[in-house]
Amino acid sequence: MNVSGFRAPAVPLVTHDPFFSLWSGGTCLTDDNTRHWSGVRQYMFGIVIFDGEIYEFMGKVGAVDDRYYTGFRKLEQVSCEVRPMTTVYTFAHPKFDMQLKFTSPLLLNDLDILARPVSYVDYTIKAKDGKTHTAIVQFGFSGEFCVDMTTQQVSIGKTEQSVYFTSGTQNMLKNCGDDHRIEWGSFHIAAPEYEFEAKSLRAYQLHLQRQYGDKNRFINNLNSQGPNREQLGPDHYELGVPTGVHPYYPTILIKKEYALEKESCDGFALAYDDVKCIQYFGENVDAYWKRSGQTFDEMLRLARAQHDEVLAKVAVFETELLEKASKVSAKYADIVALAYRQTVAGHKLAYHNGQLLFISKENYSNGCAATVDVTYPSIPLFLMYAPELVEGMLRPIFKLLEKGLWDWEFAPHDAGTYPLLNGQVYGFLPRHLETRPDPLDSQMPIEECGNMLLIVAAVCAAQKDMHCFTQHRQILKQWADYLVKMGYNPENQLCTDDFAGHLAHNCNLSVKAICALAAYAKMLEAVGESGAAYRAKAEEFAAVWETEAFDGDHYRLTFDQAGSWSLKYNMVWDKLLELKLFSQKVYDLELAWYKDHFNAYGIPLDNRGETTKTDWQMWTTRLFDDKQYTDLIVDMMWKYLCQTPDRVPFSDCNYTTEPYTRIFIGRTVQGGLFINLLELM
Repeated sequence: MNVSGFRAPAVPLVTHDPFFSLWSGGTCLTDDNTRHWSGVRQYMFGIVIFDGEIYEFMGKVGAVDDRYYTGFRKLEQVSCEVRPMTTVYTFAHPKFDMQLKFTSPLLLNDLDILARPVSYVDYTIKAKDGKTHTAIVQFGFSGEFCVDMTTQQVSIGKTEQSVYFTSGTQNMLKNCGDDHRIEWGSFHIAAPEYEFEAKSLRAYQLHLQRQYGDKNRFINNLNSQGPNREQLGPDHYELGVPTGVHPYYPTILIKKEYALEKESCDGFALAYDDVKCIQYFGENVDAYWKRSGQTFDEMLRLARAQHDEVLAKVAVFETELLEKASKVSAKYADIVALAYRQTVAGHKLAYHNGQLLFISKENYSNGCAATVDVTYPSIPLFLMYAPELVEGMLRPIFKLLEKGLWDWEFAPHDAGTYPLLNGQVYGFLPRHLETRPDPLDSQMPIEECGNMLLIVAAVCAAQKDMHCFTQHRQILKQWADYLVKMGYNPENQLCTDDFAGHLAHNCNLSVKAICALAAYAKMLEAVGESGAAYRAKAEEFAAVWETEAFDGDHYRLTFDQAGSWSLKYNMVWDKLLELKLFSQKVYDLELAWYKDHFNAYGIPLDNRGETTKTDWQMWTTRLFDDKQYTDLIVDMMWKYLCQTPDRVPFSDCNYTTEPYTRIFIGRTVQGGLFINLLELM
């Protein structure tokens, strides 16, 4: 149960991967249309007709607002509870109560279920007086679910267990980018026991007005068409006939009627068949759930048959996770509950040549796929439950090198732009070269070398197994040697906080290199080889760092800027991997400094501005055994979520003086918020 007063900026409803991701940005479910994480409308709406009186409880029946539409009365929403995999809305009326639940079963302890692109929508209607009533529940779904732009076409189809929109496969894996939605495949509503029809949205609005707008009912029957009637569009769409989404907005409608005495419980499933999910170095590959030859129809049938079993597993997983999180604080439990689905669903679980791939998309940034410095902050959640998924994040980077598509001695940044993984794009695209003609100016040499070494070390620690290291030891040695040469005092370059620009002599980036060298030494020792030289170098660097970064009562942002400061979040690996590189004095001084630099909505990332990062703030809580500091970070983050006017999926970059999102929404880096629950050693 969320802490009283918790209000998510946007609420996850149906979340599976970067393309199949539906959210509500309203405090009440009827405040706005449902939307893709990118903010583009993909409407799903719901109405209930109780004893002839009509109420909206989800979305907007008048989803198109280029003409005036009054709409119907809204069912009063009493609460919205966000749990890791479920969102539960409760509604009240003098005559009945209603509950609506969305479940995306992203079970990290069951990859077969996690991989299915199937969400469940369940609802209960309960009469209050014990008398018999008539209740009709109807849902509508937009053709927008399977197009990138509304100028594209869809057709409607039907199987034994579903009705669906499809945009075919002619655009399959042809385009990529950040502001990009899926433009192939099929969106399915698995509701075979429901009545089904397909109308234009305009025709459906008029139908409802005529049916429920007579003189005896309190309803505003103001015509939405205006003084000059427009064309309403089809009152019925034929199966298999292509039609444009704009201007009439084909809508699939499902309906069920109940003779209600006490309560009725029912529901359906939503699913997406993407046929082929990503392009992997020129080859279009399948989702993980297809690896044994299962068809989409078979998978959907199994998912529906296992509804009760899956929801029981979800309930157990959620309860255990939230109990752990509540030991940190109740507000921390709210934060990780909101972050969970976003983090997992920012990836696609695919399968290639006997190996799983877990491909991230750098949402609301540049759309890069398998970005190393996005993987790095996300891993705490996955290390807790399924470190093999972290290996699946790294495979495209190692494959890039195996194929000879990377010529530099430091580690790459990415493996492509989602969903096309055909080689690094960061710094090499025309728009990058316009401002920085030399693509090397846009790279992150120390950042990515340190990230790769630390991620592999964390995977080995979580698995209590060294195979991830031994499989890639040659290239890992190359990157470790690069850090020996270049890591202590970084040249002018980007780090993962690239929105802040280039920076030379970055003390926090130096910490990453130091920890990565010690972690590499530890991995060598674990396989029976000497890591003494790398350990000695890490200790040497750490000792010099404590002197050269020292600024009297804290440690600097850069070695050469007196009076500067920054959050030393990379130092977390000194604690989690028990590297024992930095003295207690460093931690004591940094803690005292951080406590003195809080603003209303968090602590800035460094002295250059008022911006912070949620993941890095939370990582600093593991540097200190100080509950007061942890509670400050959590409370400020919780307050930002509740008060921000930016109704978007959980941003990881906000201002600390006012509750505004700066950049970044819907990103996988929120997996870093789970670091308070992670134990590796």
